[in-house]
Amino acid sequence: MGKLKVDVDGDQKPDFQIDFKTLILVGGMVVSMTSSYVMLKSEIEVAKTMPKIIAPADDTRVVNQKLEYLIREFEKSEERIKDLERRVYKK
Repeated sequence: MGKLKVDVDGDQKPDFQIDFKTLILVGGMVVSMTSSYVMLKSEIEVAKTMPKIIAPADDTRVVNQKLEYLIREFEKSEERIKDLERRVYKK
């Protein structure tokens, strides 16, 4: 297959060349992105019609419990690290 020579600035010399495979690839990318955009728009429209979910107060309680657990674990890890540092550096 031949190459398509493109002159952008009008000086009668080709500024760049595009072959048939590249043209097909770019066309496929445009089609793919367009279809993705259309699908996303339709999903957004469907989501707009759905009822809004109100999080119950129990969810925040569970999240707070998890945060408290993680804070305790972090503090334990800090204590272990300090203990190891004391052992290594013999403070």
